[in-house]
Amino acid sequence: MGKEIEIDKSKGEALLKKIVALEKINLKTQQKSDAQMILDIQKEIEEVVQCYSNP
Repeated sequence: MGKEIEIDKSKGEALLKKIVALEKINLKTQQKSDAQMILDIQKEIEEVVQCYSNP
């Protein structure tokens, strides 16, 4: 079948906490639109993926 991907649980949890923190801050400040928040979250995910693909 395909290549299996190993996921480091601690990095996944850290990413989730960071995303929740970004959302929490934005809920209070309303500085960013939904579209901007989506872009910011995608950027955070891409940074983690980049780290995985370049060990």
